[in-house]
Amino acid sequence: MKNKKKMPEFFINAFYESKFKDSLFVIKAGGKVIEDTKALENLLSNIRDLTLQGIKVLLIYGGGNAMDVESEKRGIPVEKIEGLRVNKEDNIAVMKHIVGGDLSLSLSAAMAKNNLEGMSLNAMPADWADVVLAPKSKGDLLTGGIDRVHARPINRLFKVTNFVACSCLALTRDGVICNINADTIATQIAIGTKADKLVFLSDVDGVKIDGKTAGIITSEEIDDLINNGTATGGMKVKLDNCKAALNAGVKRIHLFSGLRKNALKDEIYEPVGPGTMLFAESERASYENEVEAQKLVEGHK
Repeated sequence: MKNKKKMPEFFINAFYESKFKDSLFVIKAGGKVIEDTKALENLLSNIRDLTLQGIKVLLIYGGGNAMDVESEKRGIPVEKIEGLRVNKEDNIAVMKHIVGGDLSLSLSAAMAKNNLEGMSLNAMPADWADVVLAPKSKGDLLTGGIDRVHARPINRLFKVTNFVACSCLALTRDGVICNINADTIATQIAIGTKADKLVFLSDVDGVKIDGKTAGIITSEEIDDLINNGTATGGMKVKLDNCKAALNAGVKRIHLFSGLRKNALKDEIYEPVGPGTMLFAESERASYENEVEAQKLVEGHK
């Protein structure tokens, strides 16, 4: 039997626009993606295409590798506890320079180059969340945590634009500049705004189990992956955040490498993407129905 002819691009685009229009995607991009000019421009090109289909995108980014390099140049120690940075005054000075300065400007330049309309913020505004200082050790004076996200000011921005970018620097109500782990910011905002998707972009394709990328992980499996040592360091932090988001009602979470060409579009628009998707076990039937519908639309059956 001959394969069915693939449906025209117009109808495929219409399918996705109908499916995702007016949705909010919260995307966290790690430093290795933001610091790589080619990867950054490709990511923003993909985001532009999403926004043109009516999808609202909030991009939260960090800059860990660049901060480590700059810290070494300045002779400033870099400390981490269970994958999370310790933030003393010297560390925040580096972060202001690298994340709030250099990377923020690079992102704005890449937005212009890719004709992506939107806003780029070098720190999370104080009215977005109740930010508190949450030291992890002695001397860790400027690590922040989020007590509560305020969806209204975030949603207000998305009434005038479909794209907002924000670094992992944050402001407390009394004007203290602190660092909050970018995964945590993205997770808490996704929960607080009831985002439709939460996406984590790094330099690896999802969660590796026995050397292979897991296509699907349910919330019920996360604890075992952490307890048996499969997920450690930064990946443990991600999975802890994923579990919190899923338990709070976020339907779909994606983990994949942002260094591949068109990684974001491939993960969102392919029936089965190259990374890891996470959802609650109760969502499995819904996910399988979505996959079948997408395959039919794209002529895969």
